[in-house]
Amino acid sequence: MKTGDTGLNLIKAYEGLRMTAHYTPSEEWSIGYGHSATARHGMSVTEGDAMRLLQEDVKPIEKIISENVRAPLNQNEHDALVSLIFNIGEENFKRSTVLRKLNAGDKLGAAEAIEKWNKAKIDGELVTLDGLVRRRAAEKSLFLMPTDSSVVVPTSDVTPAPECDGNIVSEAELKATPVVEFENVRDNALTELSQEEMGRRARALFAATQSLTGDPSKMIVSKAEEREDIGVTVGAALAGILALALTLMGAALMFGLQWPNIANAIGLGPERLAFLVDTLPIWMAAIGAAISYFLLYVLVKRAARHDLKRVRAREIARVKAGL
Repeated sequence: MKTGDTGLNLIKAYEGLRMTAHYTPSEEWSIGYGHSATARHGMSVTEGDAMRLLQEDVKPIEKIISENVRAPLNQNEHDALVSLIFNIGEENFKRSTVLRKLNAGDKLGAAEAIEKWNKAKIDGELVTLDGLVRRRAAEKSLFLMPTDSSVVVPTSDVTPAPECDGNIVSEAELKATPVVEFENVRDNALTELSQEEMGRRARALFAATQSLTGDPSKMIVSKAEEREDIGVTVGAALAGILALALTLMGAALMFGLQWPNIANAIGLGPERLAFLVDTLPIWMAAIGAAISYFLLYVLVKRAARHDLKRVRAREIARVKAGL
């Protein structure tokens, strides 16, 4: 069976048209409608060239379907599988639940299994991606639709990770793999933790202990509240610095008046003392106003936190009471 216009349009919509070669997240060059076999740096194509490349790319996929799928397929089912294999690759399809369900005669189960291929590896972690979710939903919809219907929904061109389908690993391999590597646990060199990891585990243990024995409302702190706590700390530190500056000014005047010889020895001559005396009201007013502002800021934030803790305590008590 050849791929119809619906299947080609589905692939075109999801892959997108690129007139010049670009480097994909799967670390290969791609051009046109996801063509990578002959793509290379600096290559460019027309829209007609891209369409011809796509038609050539689906021919091996059509062969894969004819050689591996034993169940009869209509045009929409065939086109949906072409789009799926174009995205996940031949080997993943051969080991997938989709093929196993198809060959068992369970087309509905195969349609459900299509949706499992919705994850990709981002920074080493398997993440569900919106683009792949929408692509799988479109392919599933096309697979289940009558042959006079079609579906095209644009999305991203991220390739799913092989770990998307939970049935890729064979049962024999799973049984041969121990659940826990006890030899590694016994090896002290392998179980040695870094200081950072030990700190994280200690904080997690403390938090768990507090949640069981202490006030749970105190453990619920949002990121915004953490930033407010930093602001309170900075405000208190600045108020302390200003208070210290005012204290030093008072000490300098005291030395100048009570012990002029010592004041001269440390660089506080009559001219500097006169300057301090003349500008003292300005310094006192400015520093006093700044200290008052910072202290008021600290008090307001602390009062708001106290009210929030009381609200959370009431909520926790209400939940415990089963209301």
